[in-house]
Amino acid sequence: MRKLWHKYIDLLEQDLCAKVFDNVKNLLVCALLFAAGTSALHSEKTIFVGLLGTQVAGAGLILISALLMFLNVTDGLRRVASMRYHKLLLLAVWAFYLIVAVRMVQLVWGFRAD
Repeated sequence: MRKLWHKYIDLLEQDLCAKVFDNVKNLLVCALLFAAGTSALHSEKTIFVGLLGTQVAGAGLILISALLMFLNVTDGLRRVASMRYHKLLLLAVWAFYLIVAVRMVQLVWGFRAD
């Protein structure tokens, strides 16, 4: 137990907490952009002084959020893959991270304004 505690302290000294919170913050921003884009797709208003419909802006927001989400998830998975643990543990952490990322987007998307 003491060995695990020392490993945890070492990870905290390597800014584990800051990296985790940065990753979650980035996931939330991507999810909010995605929710705003899908909300704009359902609107019939024009924006930018009537030059651009909300469908185009919504599709643009969805595309940007998808690209940012892809970058964030691949960065998180790369960091998990660089850990020196058993392959089965890495696979479990990788699957957990991917499930949490997708679920976070679904939750924020569910709260979008209709």
